[in-house]
Amino acid sequence: MAFIFSLLLCLSQTAAALTVTDNDQEILLDQHSRYLIDEGAQAGLDDILARAGGFSAVSDRRQLNFGYTHDAYWLHIEIQPQLQESQAWILEFEYAYLDDVTLYIVRADGRETLRAGRYIPVDQWPLAGRKPAFPLQLNPGEKTELYIRIVNHAGMALNTRLLSAREYSLHNTQTVIILALYFGMLIALGCYNFLLFLALRQKTFILYSAFVFTFGFAASGMNGIGSLIFWPDMALTGLADRIVPTGFSVATALAMMFARSFLQMQTLAPRWHRFLGMAIPLWWAGAALTLISSVQHALQIMSVMGIMTTVTLLVTGGAAVRRKIPAARIFVTAWALLLIGTALLSVRNAGLIPSNFFTVYGMQLGSAAEMLLLSFALAARFNDLKRQKEKAQQALLDTLREQERILESRVSERTAELEKAKNQLERQATEDALTGLNNRHGLRRIFAQIKKYAPDNESAAVMLIDLDDFKPVNDRYGHGAGDELLQEIARRLRASVSENDAAGRLGGDEFVVILRDVKSSQVVYEHANRILLSVSEPFQLNNGKTVAVSACIGICLRRLSGETMSTLLRCADEAMYQVKRGGKHGIALDYDGEPHIGQSPGIL
Repeated sequence: MAFIFSLLLCLSQTAAALTVTDNDQEILLDQHSRYLIDEGAQAGLDDILARAGGFSAVSDRRQLNFGYTHDAYWLHIEIQPQLQESQAWILEFEYAYLDDVTLYIVRADGRETLRAGRYIPVDQWPLAGRKPAFPLQLNPGEKTELYIRIVNHAGMALNTRLLSAREYSLHNTQTVIILALYFGMLIALGCYNFLLFLALRQKTFILYSAFVFTFGFAASGMNGIGSLIFWPDMALTGLADRIVPTGFSVATALAMMFARSFLQMQTLAPRWHRFLGMAIPLWWAGAALTLISSVQHALQIMSVMGIMTTVTLLVTGGAAVRRKIPAARIFVTAWALLLIGTALLSVRNAGLIPSNFFTVYGMQLGSAAEMLLLSFALAARFNDLKRQKEKAQQALLDTLREQERILESRVSERTAELEKAKNQLERQATEDALTGLNNRHGLRRIFAQIKKYAPDNESAAVMLIDLDDFKPVNDRYGHGAGDELLQEIARRLRASVSENDAAGRLGGDEFVVILRDVKSSQVVYEHANRILLSVSEPFQLNNGKTVAVSACIGICLRRLSGETMSTLLRCADEAMYQVKRGGKHGIALDYDGEPHIGQSPGIL
């Protein structure tokens, strides 16, 4: 029994080796990782290899969030490539704010050591970027073991993923675009409110502008943008360690000052106004404390101040809402969003929830929404103060508001007319004017939508329907009769297709039907036969004459992948001319020979 128990214990501590195939593009490594705590952070790779049995397996992403610690943590990942040829892959940490990450690549032919992190100059990283990332060369059948040593003063969030070189480049580009939009918005808001301060000389605007710039500067350090752009040579200096904790702490103190100035509760809620006045010096003392405390304690002070600030301002804002202070509701909503984002980041740093997009970027998402809303709140507050100071011109203001309302009504009406005209133009661009069916452009757009959302193995059929004996009807009874006949054929085709399929007219007496998700050629043929019978039924014109036409139907059945509407139409056109060469009133099917197609090619 003791032997069996020991065996089970060993198995529970073993993470399954990661198998990488040619089809993989991105792999989350959490459940393929094992971790070991190096108390005192003194062990080297040889010491860790000697303690390989001490690694613990990971069954949940949350297990890799260890909060604040002075210890070093080791990760072990075993990779067994099953590739056709050697490929370049990237090992990336999801959390950018890591001090020192050392990767040991162990193969049968030797070892390789790579380092990255905030304490390593960016020009010494194997891949310069926002986050620690390491290139890996995976060879077919060659086992590769990764031992990763991580030391960090901030929250120890060690979630990693393995990406192909292409996926890494795409993901990195997308992230940089998102962050560029975020920081661009902060710069725009800060500059806009600074210009308002210069024009109006109101303290609220300069406090808000200072808050935005300080918060954005600290956030650039947290996201890895700052060390990449603003201070790439400060990796080994103590000042770089203070940018994030001190920057965010100063931002909270400025937020308290901004709230007190913005809400102006001295008349309606004097006790709350005095409370904020007494709290502000304490917040500045906390910000100063981050400069003299250890780095880890400074980060913990920052997290506590962030939560306390948001909660304090939410409670204060609630009091302002109850007293109906202007723009207080927007103020409370803004800080509630920031509270959610900051809480997600702080709790993630404490190791209580796993790392994902929302917990890693929660503060940025919350702060972006918060700052936009506060900007709106400033505008609302400014308008309210302006109305209070211009009571003597109230009548004029009422007139202006009425004119504005009328203008807005006219603009709304004009907008509705333009929208209606736009929709009409879109219909004209995609619909046949005579029959109401899709025209060539409309068919191409429908085909593009079908191809975009269809599985790779889905097949579709394109029918090209050319009417026989249409010209005699047109010549004998006139173009009006010809138009009646085309409209009736369109009605019959519309009735013969489901809502998932499409019918259209190319011009003249040529029509097109697109069938999606076709299971067999027999199904297509039966559908085409029903259409042929429907088209051939006699039709009474408005002049009382009864006419009848037949049709030649060419069908192209193909898998959607690799095909275009043009190639399918050409294929269907060739099939249709097979019927023409054999006479009239027939169906020809051309298909690509996939295993699920049951008919033979040719005229059926």
